[in-house]
Parts: sequence; structure tokens; C-alpha cells
Amino acid sequence: MKAKEFDALMAGLDDALAFAKKDAKPGTREHRVEVTRGFVAETRLKAGLTQEEFAKATGASLGAVRKWERGERAPSGAAAMLVRIMARAPELVIEEAGLKRRSAKRGAPEKAA
Repeated sequence: MKAKEFDALMAGLDDALAFAKKDAKPGTREHRVEVTRGFVAETRLKAGLTQEEFAKATGASLGAVRKWERGERAPSGAAAMLVRIMARAPELVIEEAGLKRRSAKRGAPEKAA
């Protein structure tokens, strides 16, 4: 990822955090993607991660990820934003978490270099 893209991503996260804290700048646009249990599971599977790896990548507990996927709870705040980012750019989140996507074969993912 190029520095310019990373800076834009971070600016968006800063805006999202300010919005979540009810301290949004005037003119901030709100665009919500509902993070449902199907969305969480689909995002995790497309990223090629186990529930445990997904928990590590999102900073959530394994129990929380399981509850998200069963529809008992939904990620909120920063966790929901990170799930949305992972849906659009899984390689970015996986790399930052120190994980690597699974290969076509089943088995544990390799650690990122």
C-alpha cells in the first residue's frame, strides 16, 4: 500500500472515530454498511481466515466473533469499521495483524514476513 493510500485510509478512520464519539466535523458524510452476521461470516471466509484468526485480525475475542456470526451480537464502533475495511481490503488487515491468507490447501496460515 502506498503512503498516500494509507494516509487516506487513516484519515477516514479518524473521521469514523470522531463520528462514533459524536464529535464529527461539520460536513462529514455518513455512509453505513450494515454489519450483519452474514456479512461477518462472508468477510471472514472470503479472507480465508478461521474464527480465531479473524478475532486476532479484528482485535476481538474468539467468543465475540462466534456471537457475531450467530447473530447474538453485532460488532460496533471500531470493530464494525474494521470488518467493513476487511471486506474491501482483506490483505491490508491480514498483513497488519501479522497473518497471511491460507493457500488453496487446508492448514494453518503462514506468518507474514
